[in-house]
Amino acid sequence: MIILYTVLMAAPTELSVLLRIYTGKQNSPSVLLQDFCDYLQKYARHYLQEAPDLAVYLDDTTTVVLRELEGLEVKGKVFVSSDLKGRKIIFVPQFYIDRMLQRFRDIDERPEVPFPLSAELPSGFPSSFLKPIYITTDFAGLLEGGERTNAYLYQLTFPDETPPMIYPASISPEKLLDLALSKIRFFLRKDESKDYIQKRMMVANPGKELTIKNALIQFQTRPSESLRALKHSGETFLFWSYMCSFIRQDYTKKTEKTPEENSLIQAVFIVEYLNNYYRNKAQQDLQRETALKNLELCFQKPPYYFDMETISRFADSRGVPLLGQYKNTDLEAFIKEKTGESNPDTLPVLLVFRTETQTRYFLLKEKVIPLSIRLCNEARKIIKEQVTRDWFQLLRSYRQDNSMKTQADFEAKLVSLCKVSAPILHALLNSSFMSLLAMEGATDETHSGFKLFDRGRVLPLSVLLMLDRQELLTDTRIMLPFWYTIPVISAIIAFFNRPRGPKVRKAPQAEERREERKGTDDARAERDRKKAELRAAADAVERKLIPEGSTLEAEMAAQLELWNRTLDQQIKMNLTEDVNSLVRDYMRRIMRSIKASTFNRARVENLATTLVDTPGLMKIKNRDALLAYVQLYIIELVRSLN
Repeated sequence: MIILYTVLMAAPTELSVLLRIYTGKQNSPSVLLQDFCDYLQKYARHYLQEAPDLAVYLDDTTTVVLRELEGLEVKGKVFVSSDLKGRKIIFVPQFYIDRMLQRFRDIDERPEVPFPLSAELPSGFPSSFLKPIYITTDFAGLLEGGERTNAYLYQLTFPDETPPMIYPASISPEKLLDLALSKIRFFLRKDESKDYIQKRMMVANPGKELTIKNALIQFQTRPSESLRALKHSGETFLFWSYMCSFIRQDYTKKTEKTPEENSLIQAVFIVEYLNNYYRNKAQQDLQRETALKNLELCFQKPPYYFDMETISRFADSRGVPLLGQYKNTDLEAFIKEKTGESNPDTLPVLLVFRTETQTRYFLLKEKVIPLSIRLCNEARKIIKEQVTRDWFQLLRSYRQDNSMKTQADFEAKLVSLCKVSAPILHALLNSSFMSLLAMEGATDETHSGFKLFDRGRVLPLSVLLMLDRQELLTDTRIMLPFWYTIPVISAIIAFFNRPRGPKVRKAPQAEERREERKGTDDARAERDRKKAELRAAADAVERKLIPEGSTLEAEMAAQLELWNRTLDQQIKMNLTEDVNSLVRDYMRRIMRSIKASTFNRARVENLATTLVDTPGLMKIKNRDALLAYVQLYIIELVRSLN
């Protein structure tokens, strides 16, 4: 038996480890306390310099050891008793686990060594160190993540009268399979066993003589390939099934079996069970892969967008739910893979967007345009009727609202109606991926005469829904009674129906008019002063950003060439104008509240970084050059204030 001391760290100090070393040296699980204390004193003196913690065992060794043994006994690692002479005896169950580990090392080197049996353990062996498992019910759990530890033994029970075998919990079922195959291989090399088994298998499988012969040759000459085929290929299932069946039939007839014969039957049971397990696993993997392919096909069917509840109810062509053919974890992994950013230069295959109610929907990238077209067609009639109805009620009451007068208010009305009447369309058009999708070259093309993007931007909702404000207003007015179209009559009726407003204040006197003009002039002077201060601050920042001898225009031109490398001049001009327009729109809002005292280089860099990190500009490759250009353009905009 190999001494554990050579395996462990040099000079161990834990009492449980020292007990294992000592029982191994004595080749006995039970040792006298006094003998162990004598050994411990010598051990401590020998390794004191290397392990100073051993000093506790030099004086009053017995007292110290007894105190530590109490803790180990509470944990169930040792058992202390007394013999007939009153001497204390320490029983160390770990001794048997170490001996079984060595036994399996021997089996690995010499397949003829039998598997250890539970009968080799003493009758009083602690049950906490022995966990019974049944090969047909518990073995699969160990394959799929069982604990690997040397803290206890497994007792493996078989279906018939075959005696149970024991093995350390640190040995995996895969390793047991390898050892079992070695035993069968050793059996086939004895006498004429191979020829006998081969003949029986050929008789049972006429027409497959060559296949059986080649499989036996592979099993005996290329063990690793044979093991790999058993675990990952269903083709060898019948080969192993017949071989194990024939071996077991021959030996189960014997009433008295040698330890080697019992060990061979145990090996056959292990191979037979794992052969069935791996075959079922291969079938399940194939079923799972097929179900995942069907899952991908389901995303290509109308309505194209699906929430997780709908996805979990997807079924195959037979109506069988897909969830069940694969696990929840498989579905989560599929969603994570398809929505992941595997390529930073393009959108993922599966896109995600949320509605106002925070419901999350999944949509294939290739279906964004077809879905948008369909939703726009469906929403057009609904929203047109709502606008017409609202305007009709207003005009009938001789009133108007801003959506009839300006295009911006008309667009705002369409957006608010779309949010309520077509929430999926609203969520889709406002999704985070839409701006990135708009920047991909192919999206500017028309689909069946429908255009969703223009120059990298989503078209206004009025264009997508093909709703013209003037045409809608004209159509609504046609619906009114005829007298609404006669100016004199409609004016008289409108006068009497117009809601009463507050009395008009009398015209201000001359003094009041002068005060108003003075206040207006003062406000204008204050605005001019603030603009002048802001321009001065911009000049100060410009001096810090522009190298000596250069100009703002020259630096902008240089940075422009670095980030806008498009060869087509028209496209290049369009892209530059898009960036400039984005910066102008942003700065127009910012300059309403910005103060000259806070307008410095750090503020300019902050504003530029915010702009460059927007989804619309993140696709531009040379970020540093774009950032420098945006800073310079901000300076130019502030300098041009009038």
